[in-house]
Amino acid sequence: MAKTNLTKLCESALWKENAKMGVFGCFEVSIGWEGREIVDFITYKTNNEFRCYEIKVSKADYHSKANVSFVGDYNYYVMPTELYKELRKDARKQVEDNDRLSEKEKDNLYDTRLKNLGIGLFVVSPNGLLTNKVSAKRKNISHGEKSTLLESMVRSLNREVKKFYKIDPYWGSEVFPQEQLELISEVQ
Repeated sequence: MAKTNLTKLCESALWKENAKMGVFGCFEVSIGWEGREIVDFITYKTNNEFRCYEIKVSKADYHSKANVSFVGDYNYYVMPTELYKELRKDARKQVEDNDRLSEKEKDNLYDTRLKNLGIGLFVVSPNGLLTNKVSAKRKNISHGEKSTLLESMVRSLNREVKKFYKIDPYWGSEVFPQEQLELISEVQ
């Protein structure tokens, strides 16, 4: 299935935000050897910290039965500003008649629910700016889980590199098999 322009906008904003020294990221990371869970975007920082991002671009996407893979030290939703506004309105409608909540509490109910779950939220403006609306709480994941995440990232990054090397003529049209063998033997 082709990605929508909104999905590409969110991916681009995430990539730009995380293109820093000591931060390594990858899209569509299959977790574990079975790959039953897929994280839309995951970053690994050299301080041994993983951040997982789930991109949602519509209410149907947000409410879908698909697994949300919040398996990192910090976990976030990433969505367009308009979807964020819709979800906030929907949450407020659910408690409109509740007299125990103040107007401000009703307005912020969606954000409060995410905070209580420890999930962060980034919104992406139509011009591609990423804004943190809700900070994520740190989860303590085990060394074994971190190892699995790192191995999963390596496999997914290898998949991306394979795509890159298929670009013609990446190695150049002048390199022939015998020359490749000679280049390899020089390196060894």
